[in-house]
Amino acid sequence: MRSLVPVLAVAPLLAVALLLLTPAAGVCGSTVAGTSAPADGTTHAGHEPDARPAAPAGISPAEAAFVGVRERLGQQAALDVVLRGEDGAAVRLADLVTRPTILAPVYYSCPNECSVLLGTLASVLPQVGLTPGVDYQVLAVSFDENDTPATATKRKADFLNASAKGFPPQAWRFLTGDEQNIRRLMDSVGFGYMRVEGSFRHSVVLVALSPSGIITRYLYGIRPLAFDIAMAATEAAEGRTGLSVQRAVAMCYTYDPAGRKYVFNFMRVVGAGVLVALGLFGLFLAFGGRKRGAPPRT
Repeated sequence: MRSLVPVLAVAPLLAVALLLLTPAAGVCGSTVAGTSAPADGTTHAGHEPDARPAAPAGISPAEAAFVGVRERLGQQAALDVVLRGEDGAAVRLADLVTRPTILAPVYYSCPNECSVLLGTLASVLPQVGLTPGVDYQVLAVSFDENDTPATATKRKADFLNASAKGFPPQAWRFLTGDEQNIRRLMDSVGFGYMRVEGSFRHSVVLVALSPSGIITRYLYGIRPLAFDIAMAATEAAEGRTGLSVQRAVAMCYTYDPAGRKYVFNFMRVVGAGVLVALGLFGLFLAFGGRKRGAPPRT
């Protein structure tokens, strides 16, 4: 009977802690608000392929079929790929990534998530507080091999003229490329996508790269914050890998859509603290009680 005392003592507190840690109905604690891509990197809903396309040369069928994000923090992006600039000229990625870089995998004909992401970037980049083209740059790279430099140029003008007037054009490039180079780049940063009829299944994420092309952070969601981008660029400049925003805020923070910021989740942190305290208290009761109940030494 005495062995049940610790369990009976902590059971009510354990129930309270679990209640505090459980998200409210309709809220997924590990999903970044503002994106349709869950935290595990799953993708647009409602589209399933009838048949998987053949993998590009040099890409395994498994990689070609993967859709989502496999984080590769601290690893090297494929800087040897050759893409096309807005003017159609070939450019090696290594010649562009010479400063902290925010890589945006998108496709320019996307009517939903990609357009919202690019529109949000156009709005928040002037608020980042760093010098664009010096402290950081943004590279939008289309993973649709059918996108052309002319399409990229038009989309760039649309977003720069709409919300990012005054933002230096050379600090936000819109790039295209052939299937093999695009796939190699996307695979190197862990971004998986799949063509489905006239569109794509894909996740929504920004990837921060150091000046040497090391992957330092992932920013999830279609509405990144200026603070997140500034933090990612600062860490990339130092070559420091940071915990992905999606993972860092999943436990201690929740997103406030009204204020468009992450807010400290007091109840969730208290719940975690209670669980830790209960664990220590249970150990104390178990071992302390056993010591008190031991027969006296003679």
